[in-house]
Amino acid sequence: MSLNALLPSVLNARECLFKNSAPSVLKHSILFSKTWSFTTLTQRIFGVGFGALAFIAFTLSTQARADENGCGFGPCGEVHVGNGCVDLVCCSDVCSFTPHCCETNWDQDCLDTANQVCEICGIPGLGSCFISREKTSCADPTCCAMVCAIDPFCCESVWDFNCALLAQSTCVLPPPKACGDPSAGDCLIPHGNSSCSDSACCESVCAGLPTCCEVIWDDFCVFVASDLCNTTCTLACPLNANRELEACEARTNDPTIRPDLVLPNTPQTIGAQTTMCGSLFTTIDGTTTTDVDVYSIDLRNADTDNDGFVKVAITLSSVRPVFAALTAVNATETSLPGAQLLVNSAGCAPGRQWTCVAPAKYWVVVAPGNNGIISGQAFQCDNGDYWFQMETKAACALPCTNATGDCFTVHSSPSCVDSACCATVCDSIPTCCETTWDQDCAVWAAQACGAPQPSNDSCATPLIISTGSTQVSLLGSTAGLPAFSCSSNPTSTGGDIWLQWTPLAATYGIYKIDVCGVTFDTRMEVFSNSCSNLVMEQCSDDSIFCEPPRGSSLQLQTQCDTTYLIRLASLQNTTGFATIRITPLSDNQNCCVGDLDFNGYVDTGDVSRMLLDFGICVLCPTDVDASGRVDSGDVSLLLINWGPCN
Repeated sequence: MSLNALLPSVLNARECLFKNSAPSVLKHSILFSKTWSFTTLTQRIFGVGFGALAFIAFTLSTQARADENGCGFGPCGEVHVGNGCVDLVCCSDVCSFTPHCCETNWDQDCLDTANQVCEICGIPGLGSCFISREKTSCADPTCCAMVCAIDPFCCESVWDFNCALLAQSTCVLPPPKACGDPSAGDCLIPHGNSSCSDSACCESVCAGLPTCCEVIWDDFCVFVASDLCNTTCTLACPLNANRELEACEARTNDPTIRPDLVLPNTPQTIGAQTTMCGSLFTTIDGTTTTDVDVYSIDLRNADTDNDGFVKVAITLSSVRPVFAALTAVNATETSLPGAQLLVNSAGCAPGRQWTCVAPAKYWVVVAPGNNGIISGQAFQCDNGDYWFQMETKAACALPCTNATGDCFTVHSSPSCVDSACCATVCDSIPTCCETTWDQDCAVWAAQACGAPQPSNDSCATPLIISTGSTQVSLLGSTAGLPAFSCSSNPTSTGGDIWLQWTPLAATYGIYKIDVCGVTFDTRMEVFSNSCSNLVMEQCSDDSIFCEPPRGSSLQLQTQCDTTYLIRLASLQNTTGFATIRITPLSDNQNCCVGDLDFNGYVDTGDVSRMLLDFGICVLCPTDVDASGRVDSGDVSLLLINWGPCN
């Protein structure tokens, strides 16, 4: 039997279990799910053969033995006197591998095993609550419980980045550490405190992401650090590039940036369409002196369309953390953070930025550091390599100027019509003002600027949709009533939108409704009746049938001539776009017995269809009495219902 064929029965069984089971049955169902944590979900649901049944029997016998020997005393995440621990599932798993844990004391061996096999709040091996992982729960029992009370997904499926962010906003954060503190942690590994042990890398990252030094060094910080602080790459100078004229360890092209240096010291002149290769270094002669390379570019004749602006784009690639700044002639070190254009790069990963400037003479300053702040990191010429490409065009529309697209919808052109909101978004995601205004741009705009409420924000004004796929947006939505009441997670939600769907008239069947593939946490309910008297038919939080399980999915047995209201909600402080799909899982059945041609009447046309199938005919729609034959019994039912359908 195919997976699709099994889904309705599996889902029905799951709903029945959680809605109708006695507490003892629910307890054992939860026990099973945790006990089988090292098997895959598919094996748990669809692969239960003899071996699996044997394993279940072994697990139950282990559980019974553990209970008889006192399993359930003391915290599972700590060494303690006495056998067993308070969580029966974790205790059972540990004692399956280390039997003495349920016979004598819960010693270090038991804790080591728990760190490997248990996924419950308070197990030290699970790590910081502020960092995402591929397991459930986290090491701090108090913080873990607080997060999972808001979003049970974190203790049931996986402690993902949403759970980590929720912990950062809910739980008590550790005291901040300083950049370079040896105990602060590796800059390329997420950890449960702020900052990292490499002071230069830490300062480079925190210049752009202050929260990394103020809150937690999380996945975002590591992502940036992997670009800014990676010094293991080999940089190849592009073909047909020009070379820097300054020799290694010579100081001939950085005027005014280092005013204490002995002149002559002049910038190197470059063209408007140029690729340059160079190298930076530091000299140590009592103090560390950082090399800075300055290039001069003349754009006074580049505005050939006379619009008053020239587009300038700089692409930069470097081994160490390096920035390029387009700035006024005779700039000083203190003026670099306010340059008209700043590009960062490290680890040979190119960075690119662009802007519109007045047609004038400029300097391009290349220096070690980030965001215009020169670092004091010591290094040699051989690992200070960089290259940058200058591109200029006469035609230039300033970012966020004369744009036409709405800030809260996706469009193929860059920028959006609200210049203030546009500037806020593009300051964080520059590509929004250079390539296309995509979903990330629209979501960021909604969170930073406040999107207007959608027209289907309330039950009274739902968006009418059909079977198939429909794109929807939750940007700007507010929480409606009634409160989310799904038994799997009856907690408060963020914004929600309402949809109205009517199956094919005069039919009933089984449908799947899902928003799998969303990038934010969703919840979904399906109601019958009116907004003033809603009757919940089905609901879903994070579905095991979405991959990864961060979308809502449910199945619905429809009734004849019934219209349904669908509420799609997000978790608090999250929003985004979704594709809601309504897919039939069974053939539509006619509500009017004998109306075989679906014309609203039982008439001669239906008799003709029935006679064509007369005889043995398994699963034929003309076999209205489901006898396996089209015969006089079916004709009798047809004649009883003769005439218009009611």
